[in-house]
Amino acid sequence: MIAHTLTTRAANPTNANGTASNVNPDGTVKKASNSAAVTQNQFLMLLVNELKNQDPTQPVDQTQTLSQLAQFSQLQETTTLNATLTANQGFSNVAQSAMLIGKTISTATDTTPGISGVVSSVSLLNGKNYLSVGDQMVDASTVTSIKS
Repeated sequence: MIAHTLTTRAANPTNANGTASNVNPDGTVKKASNSAAVTQNQFLMLLVNELKNQDPTQPVDQTQTLSQLAQFSQLQETTTLNATLTANQGFSNVAQSAMLIGKTISTATDTTPGISGVVSSVSLLNGKNYLSVGDQMVDASTVTSIKS
C-alpha cells in the first residue's frame, strides 16, 4: 500500500490548482527532467508524511515498510556500484591503451584518412581513450594495426 501511494505521489504531485504538476496548462504532459529520480531524503519525507496521515484504524504494516526501505537501499547501492564499475572500466581502458606507448600504430575510419606513427602518450577525455601520435590526438578505437 505504501509503495503504491508513495510511487503515485512522487510521480504525480499536484500543484495549487489540484492538477498534476507534470501537466502543461494546455493539458499536454511535460517532458521528464533528469532530476525526476527520487532521492533517499525525498523517499523518507514521503514515508514520514504517509505515516503521519495514515488511517489509525488501518495502520501500515511495519514489515512492508522495512521491506521498502531495504529495497530502496539496495537500489542505491546498486546504482553506486554501477557508477564505480563504469569509472573503473575507463581506467582499465587507459591501462590497455598505455601498452601502446612506444609502438607504431595505424588508424583508419570511414570518414577520415588514417595516420601512422609512434604512440607517445594516452589520454582519457569524455570517457574515450586518445593516443598522442606525433602532434595529433587519435581515438584509440580507430587503431587498425599495431607494430612493435
